[in-house]
Amino acid sequence: MDTGGRTHYTRGRERRDDLINAAIRTIARRGLERVTFRAVAEEAGFPPSTTSYFFDSVDDVIDAAITRVADSVTAKVAALLDASRSGELDAADLAEAMIDMVSGQDSYDSIAQFDAYLAARRRPELAEPVHRIMRGLEESTENALRALGVDDPVVPAQQFVALIDGFTLHEIARPGRTESRDALRDLLIRVLDSYVGDSRIR
Repeated sequence: MDTGGRTHYTRGRERRDDLINAAIRTIARRGLERVTFRAVAEEAGFPPSTTSYFFDSVDDVIDAAITRVADSVTAKVAALLDASRSGELDAADLAEAMIDMVSGQDSYDSIAQFDAYLAARRRPELAEPVHRIMRGLEESTENALRALGVDDPVVPAQQFVALIDGFTLHEIARPGRTESRDALRDLLIRVLDSYVGDSRIR
């Protein structure tokens, strides 16, 4: 009997996860304002009533979707910057790794992230998960730069995040442009060198 209960619970968690992922795709494909219970259920391949079984409101679905994007972005940045502290790393290598991280991000996540950035001005309930994405990126970068010897990493961390966000938007609009990638790499290296004072990062 307990096993059956756990199996039912697991199926429910999986279905809820599928709905959250479908909500991210719906935001990316249709825009945040077009998210409905029916649209999310259809995207997930479930009956129309499924979404309302797991979520109390459309806002709850959207919050869960943006929170998942926030968790994903923060985890990727933290892993990358932890790796940069594990040993000596050339500034150019770190810049390239950061660009690869952004370029390798799921396009649905990227589009949903920036759609939420814009929508947060119109929908205050989105401010918390949106700000969590931004705080996670900035705090992870601050911690890495502090470990590299930057005494006051707050401003340089904000600069890094702004550069990465700008590149991500360009990737969404014009994916795979070599010149954009080269320009970002150059800027990241310049910012690193200006604060660390050496092209070798320890």
